[in-house]
Amino acid sequence: DLGEGIATASFTVEHTYSGFQQYTISYSEPNRNEGVVNMDNSVNTRFYIETRIIIDPFLGCNNTPKLLVPPIDRACTGVAWFHNPGAFDPDGDSISYELVIPFREKNTPVANYKDPTDPGFYTDFENGSEEGNPPTFTINPTDGTITWDAPGMAGEYNIAFVIREW
Repeated sequence: DLGEGIATASFTVEHTYSGFQQYTISYSEPNRNEGVVNMDNSVNTRFYIETRIIIDPFLGCNNTPKLLVPPIDRACTGVAWFHNPGAFDPDGDSISYELVIPFREKNTPVANYKDPTDPGFYTDFENGSEEGNPPTFTINPTDGTITWDAPGMAGEYNIAFVIREW
């Protein structure tokens, strides 16, 4: 329990794979938080994430990137917001980042997803950033820093990104 209704959960599963090939490991659970503003019907929309692993004796042992910074943040409207997931690869592999639409099940995005800089979240979209320009929402593909300059409407938002290991 991290306070204010925020908690973490972790699961450990042991599994023996049948052979050398590519596998998708996924996690799904019902009911996201109610009232997420940039998607429809969040409380009845499943949360879904996945990762891919390749078992190949010629590639040797490889670990997936680790995220060190919890994705729990608070932002202020009209002020630039930043988050870095603190990802690192234990094997020293290069990693890159890309924003994506959150999924509710395999290959199925959430219903009516809106980018956090959708004009509907701003009273003055053209001047929504700290500098008085249209707002932006980006991820640095090299270091993973997410920048939202700047939130328009207060509320809970859902975002997602992919980390690629090279």
